[in-house]
Amino acid sequence: MIIFGLDLAKVNWYLILYIIASIAGLVYGTNKVYATGQTRGVLFAVGCLIVLVYFGLRWFGSRIEKPANWPPVINMCPDYLTYVKSLPGCVDMLGVTKSSSGLTKTLPSEVNSVAKNNSQKVFEYTSEDVRTAKTVEDLKKICDRCMAAGVTWEGVWDGDVCVGISKYEKDSADKEHCLISV
Repeated sequence: MIIFGLDLAKVNWYLILYIIASIAGLVYGTNKVYATGQTRGVLFAVGCLIVLVYFGLRWFGSRIEKPANWPPVINMCPDYLTYVKSLPGCVDMLGVTKSSSGLTKTLPSEVNSVAKNNSQKVFEYTSEDVRTAKTVEDLKKICDRCMAAGVTWEGVWDGDVCVGISKYEKDSADKEHCLISV
């Protein structure tokens, strides 16, 4: 039903009810408090108006879209590793991994002399490799390397599960479902 160009089916009737109830409550409350003193009445009206507007925006305002995938961005390197552009690859400059797990700490003075193929010092995969991985096998190689190196990587390997594979499989299933529905 359209009245004066306003489609009544699209009106948020809860918002209209909230506004009417807020105005009635504000006028009634201010009237009661104003009788005890002019300053009190004005302070009550201003404070009450601020609270009503805040909750009105909170309850009826537009919703902020949350990212559908987590994490929204995958870090360039596994957690706490440092990207070295000249390799290109990641090194452990903090000592978060143990030498028995596959990576050894790299001192800042050693960064320029580390060979790219030194798997004891260099983690060879970056976020670009994760982004360009086309198959589950490609992602499994990256996850296996994370496990062997003893590192975690938000959005790829959490220390127990290869998150990248489950995300890849979900995305593939979503794409397949989308193609079937067309």
